[in-house]
Amino acid sequence: MCNRCKRRPLLILLFFTHIILFSTYTFIQYQTSDRLPANLIEKTDRSHLNKNYRNSKIQQKIDLSPTKGKLESLNVSYVTDIDQQETIVQCSILPTNLVGRVEADLFSYEMQEIEKHHENSSVQVGGHWSPSHCTSRYRVAIIIPYRNRDMQLRIFLNFMHLFLQKQQIDYQIFLIEPVDDITFNRALLFNIGFNEAMKHYAWECFIFHDVDLIPEDDRNIYSCPPEPRHMSVAVNTLNYELPYRTIFGGVSALTIEQFKSVNGFSNQYFGWGGEDDDMAARILTKYRISRYPASIARYKMLRHQPDTPNQSRYKILGLSIAMRSVDGLSNLQYTMIETRKNKLFTLIRVTYNEALIKSAVAHIKKKNVKMIRHKTEQSAI
Repeated sequence: MCNRCKRRPLLILLFFTHIILFSTYTFIQYQTSDRLPANLIEKTDRSHLNKNYRNSKIQQKIDLSPTKGKLESLNVSYVTDIDQQETIVQCSILPTNLVGRVEADLFSYEMQEIEKHHENSSVQVGGHWSPSHCTSRYRVAIIIPYRNRDMQLRIFLNFMHLFLQKQQIDYQIFLIEPVDDITFNRALLFNIGFNEAMKHYAWECFIFHDVDLIPEDDRNIYSCPPEPRHMSVAVNTLNYELPYRTIFGGVSALTIEQFKSVNGFSNQYFGWGGEDDDMAARILTKYRISRYPASIARYKMLRHQPDTPNQSRYKILGLSIAMRSVDGLSNLQYTMIETRKNKLFTLIRVTYNEALIKSAVAHIKKKNVKMIRHKTEQSAI
């Protein structure tokens, strides 16, 4: 037999060994990744940041230096680990039971009916659920700032529990409610929700969610990718179009590390508007904003009374650069009233002192006024 013929079986064996090893490596990489295929993710680069915010009607130069805010001043004890059964197989990245477009039942049933409807879904008291047949890839806290939205809340709870369970998410729903006699501050309530939820469980991902937005596609996975995600890309009241590239309102997703690194939301936005553009500016100093395609990231907005606008929001946005390192998680101030575990959610009621919170950055505002006055005087000369 010729030498070439003798070597042929060995070459064939080496070829198939290479194929098997490559396939095994590829499968392991896919199983350990928490990202969806690249064609399902849209990125927003930093080049759009210096354009006018359409909501804020201002133009500002963005400082790209790292945020210096720290969390040590909070002095709180967070849950950082949980016990999991390692023998249970990990859940799929995209569960096979997802169908795409879904229709929510928008009838506002009584809370008792909703609780009875979910009795057999294994939702724990406090609104916590995790799959029993597999280990979830995502541990997600849903944070909802809340006041006087009872009808929207009932629709949200009735739909979202089943929606998240189909995605095999280990999740809990937190409502953060201020007492009645103080001005509503959505961003501050998000920060409080983050701080309090971290004491309950070893969360990895936070979804900051308005209670009046309902997802329309179950492929809109409630997880946190390597870049912060703006989730409510296409809303029915906005003709399912993205109003502007740097929008970050409605529903958003950040990991713990991402949220801490930008010092959370600003605490200065009392009343409606401005806080989302401020958060976008913080995020774009360190990350890009990721999005699912508009065909997947669709939401229906439930009807509600319009909120009272914050008349100072444009002025505060103008100070965003100067304030972000000292305003946010690093100077969070509030008082707990109660934590109540209802059957389908955990209610956290708080109070805060608006004057005290505003005074924490008063020195920055005064410095900015002096700078503007100086520039005005110089230009007049």
